[in-house]
Amino acid sequence: MNKAEKFLIIKLLVKKGHALTKISYFIPILIIIFITDIFPQEFRNLMSPRQKYLYEYREIYLSKLRDSLNTEINGMEVDKKDIEELTKNLYYKTLHYNCYKYRLTDILDTMGTLDFIRTELSGNDYFKKRLEKWPDHTVLEYVTFSIELNILKRYLSEFRLEDFKRTDIYKTIVERLGKDSINSASIDSVFIRIKKLGFEPLHFYYRPNSIEEQYKADKFDLKKFNFSEMVKFVNDHREVLEMAESEYNVNKEIIVAVLRKETDLGRYPLKYNPFEVLLSQSLFAIENPASDTSDRTNNLKRISRLKDSAMNSLCNILKYTIENSLDPSETKSNFVGAVGFTQFMPFNLHLARDGDGDGHADLMNMDDAIMSIANFLNYNGWNKYYELKKSNKNKIVRHILRYNSSDSYCEAVYEIAAELHRQISK
Repeated sequence: MNKAEKFLIIKLLVKKGHALTKISYFIPILIIIFITDIFPQEFRNLMSPRQKYLYEYREIYLSKLRDSLNTEINGMEVDKKDIEELTKNLYYKTLHYNCYKYRLTDILDTMGTLDFIRTELSGNDYFKKRLEKWPDHTVLEYVTFSIELNILKRYLSEFRLEDFKRTDIYKTIVERLGKDSINSASIDSVFIRIKKLGFEPLHFYYRPNSIEEQYKADKFDLKKFNFSEMVKFVNDHREVLEMAESEYNVNKEIIVAVLRKETDLGRYPLKYNPFEVLLSQSLFAIENPASDTSDRTNNLKRISRLKDSAMNSLCNILKYTIENSLDPSETKSNFVGAVGFTQFMPFNLHLARDGDGDGHADLMNMDDAIMSIANFLNYNGWNKYYELKKSNKNKIVRHILRYNSSDSYCEAVYEIAAELHRQISK
């Protein structure tokens, strides 16, 4: 409850002639107002069904406001030569919605925030490269999304553990990990190391054409691959590769091909922290203002799935971090929270294995990464050794699909592995 809401209630209470102006009534009401602000979830749990419905009025109002805005936004004209003016118009059109949604009424610097958004958008290479090709409705969706994203970055990027401990997400995590004998003190010892939220990954989920771009990224030309460096990699890690091959029946060439696709044999820079990524995904979501109603409905369903997945991933990465004595501030991921050289999503971290014998499964350790990929594929059905020949291709590709559901990715892994086998066998 923000200050304006509190003031309105108090004003109604002290209105001349109101029965509640008696001090015996007035003080308890004020106490309730401030308790519900500090402990919203706890108060909601005490309410009757009717009161709970009233408590949710804010979300109902936001939903109606968002739908009304979508209609207005998608009826606007777009001048691609004057994106600054378009950004300003969209910013002011959505200002009330965003202030109310994120409770920014008392702290938002209107002009400073607009300048911040314009600066961020003007430096966005992804947007600039696609602007001329996009239809007007896509430009409107993207700019509107960017406004909300940059408001999050400017005002809500600080992570405060004490605030987080009041959320349902934290309580669910404590309850779930408690079943694995992990107490809240251990959980807090991880979260206390996290200082900020990372909002860049949010952009990926709702930006236009992300699926099509994934297919483009998976396209490859074997002639452009440096197989001599992959042969060297096999020789440098031969002992653990052969151990993984023997124990899990997965070809060493397949393991190397997966590592080449995922993180370029460990050289791809992982710029994100998975805790920062997953916390932002579980706490916040931006509804893509699509022009089509069914698209907006599907986006909301996908957001719900992503938030549930992020919370599930938080539980898994917390357990992994605690059990392997890892530093959460040093853990690295990609922009969706996939961890280590293997790019495991956190809900697959139970499949990580120790490859160098130090007692810990660290996916930023190459020997551990090799054993973990082999264990993952074996766990998901790869239970016998397959020669890398055309007659086995379909079977092998079906197994790789358990690692990555993209057909083009799996085809690439097979072709890389088959060529690497030929190179090694020379």
